[in-house]
Amino acid sequence: MAQRLTKDECRKLFRQFDNGNGILSLAEIDRAIVFWHPEFGTNRQAMIRAFKAADTNGSGFVEFKEFHRFLDLLYYYNQLSNLFRQLDTNKDKRISFNEFKQGHELIGYSSTDENSLRQEFNRIDTNHGGYILFDEFCIYMAKKKLQ
Repeated sequence: MAQRLTKDECRKLFRQFDNGNGILSLAEIDRAIVFWHPEFGTNRQAMIRAFKAADTNGSGFVEFKEFHRFLDLLYYYNQLSNLFRQLDTNKDKRISFNEFKQGHELIGYSSTDENSLRQEFNRIDTNHGGYILFDEFCIYMAKKKLQ
């Protein structure tokens, strides 16, 4: 799924995932990805985030017209999740300031000044909990990509 699928390939994959009603629930996608694409199945955070973002009409399901977007987002969020795990050296599913300081270059932030690093960390930590959570990280990286 790393390269973009044709419309026919996408339709075939959608049919594999679908239980026959023409829409995909999160449970259907979860089961199908674990079965057909296990490389993404272990990354539930990325899958959930991609599912929510692809559901553009807010129905709680992914329709065929949203499915291609889901696949693109799944790939993107999987990459972000891998990067997040590299930064999260103690594996507690959040990034502390020290972890950010050690790995800030992985996200393209080159300053080594402690104050500058703290300001950037605080900008990412939008809930001010003292840690960067995966959702905060995704939002930050998406904004960075658009710059």
